[in-house]
Amino acid sequence: MKISNNKIHWFNPGHEDAIRVGTPHYTPPASVCRLMSELAFLPAWYANENDYIIINEAIHTPRFLLSLPETIRPPVIPIACNCPPSPMEDENKILTILRSYNLTVFSLEAAPWGLSPHSIRFFETLRSSNENIIIPPWKETYKTLTGRQTALECLSKIRSFLPGYFEALALPHFCTTEDEIRQFTSEYSPPYILKTPFSCSGRGLYRLPSRHLDLPATSWIKGSIRKQGCISIEPALEKVCDFAMEFESDGKGHIHYKGSAVFNTLSNGSYTGNMLGSSRSIEKYLSAFIPVTHLREIRKTVASILTDLLSFEYRGYLGIDMLIYRKENTFAIHPFIEINLRYTMGLVALQISKRLIHPSSTGQFMIAFNKKKYSTFNTHLQMQEKYPLRLCDSKIQSGYLALCPVLPESQYHAYILVS
Repeated sequence: MKISNNKIHWFNPGHEDAIRVGTPHYTPPASVCRLMSELAFLPAWYANENDYIIINEAIHTPRFLLSLPETIRPPVIPIACNCPPSPMEDENKILTILRSYNLTVFSLEAAPWGLSPHSIRFFETLRSSNENIIIPPWKETYKTLTGRQTALECLSKIRSFLPGYFEALALPHFCTTEDEIRQFTSEYSPPYILKTPFSCSGRGLYRLPSRHLDLPATSWIKGSIRKQGCISIEPALEKVCDFAMEFESDGKGHIHYKGSAVFNTLSNGSYTGNMLGSSRSIEKYLSAFIPVTHLREIRKTVASILTDLLSFEYRGYLGIDMLIYRKENTFAIHPFIEINLRYTMGLVALQISKRLIHPSSTGQFMIAFNKKKYSTFNTHLQMQEKYPLRLCDSKIQSGYLALCPVLPESQYHAYILVS
């Protein structure tokens, strides 16, 4: 085993807000803390063999791991953070999986879902009892790269490089006052979408259906400007499909394309899931709207822009959110909605498709939320019965699989459904 390649993963969603706040002592909202806890096992599905996964309740994840078919069981090592393993049945098997007592032997690279001063402090706390954890440094340029102003800069560049594709696409305009918002609405037709500079996954968005700024709209505008200093506004597009292009930067001047990911959102922009399937099936789906030659040219241009922007500055994964929209009697692409400087659900979907899904099958990777007690757990049991898991050649050919432990008190539900 190559010890130098081992990582210790921590799922810390919503890190854009932690970057905005900028303090190591940032406290995530209660809803985000619950998401972090209940889906803590999610990195296991993209981690490498013998990587470690930070979990919050050691008693549940080993049982969950052992419940998975051996051929698709991720070969990772869950460790409990501030929580020692609890006695349980079949203890020898559990201790084989939960080898946290060997942690000091390894040199481990800290791998949070998203890097921020807050996540660095978390790993520094762990390193106080294990000096072998290697923590990537925080750079203030990461804050600039994460903000929507950088996405606007990249959008302007790709418009100039490929004017035939994007010349008619209106650029977002950043405003610091309500009057600037009104000025924009007087020049462009409704509807509009307003965004805070640091937001993701549908958070920090406000849809404005007309030029009229009613009380809720003005309240959101004033509150967001007060909190983040400015907001952007742009004409809302007639969306047909959300997708992303996923990349990896080696920090040495190279950007590597990892694949495209088609994802789903609710009407408010909140993320709900990703399409699963081979890279060929994803490309075929997108090509129903946009010619493959155009998609590949856009991908090449985006990679070139990212190379100039951050390939020496940043090492790690990143995703560029895009969308396909209806433009008169045809379809067009918005190529640079935002930069996600972190692991993304699209990357999770790509890894699941590669590792778990049979080449002949497609499916959905979903994340659902239900606040009602027992509702998520009951749904889990019903789906297990209705869609039994079927394997072929050590891959999932059809059926349902929960990606994280689902308990009676769970509210979040990460799963795949394959057909």
